[in-house]
Amino acid sequence: MAAHTDQAFDAEELRTVVAEALELPVEEVTDDARFKEDLEVDSLISLEIAVRVEERYGVKIDESRLAEMGSFRLVRELIEAELNGASAT
Repeated sequence: MAAHTDQAFDAEELRTVVAEALELPVEEVTDDARFKEDLEVDSLISLEIAVRVEERYGVKIDESRLAEMGSFRLVRELIEAELNGASAT
């Protein structure tokens, strides 16, 4: 697994992972862009993002929870918290 729990978290790398899943330019994935309303994320795309995040960071996010989170900023904060918690143990 390509988890990054031993390295510093890079929010821009995560932004790129999400943009690639959405097939959008990375500039469109702003901190406050709302997944459903602004980026048109549906359940299939939520699943794709969740899979890519788990593959890259080793953090599992249920795709339904991802859709509820609403914005890139909230997903970033969740992943940072998970990685910090994982590295603290």
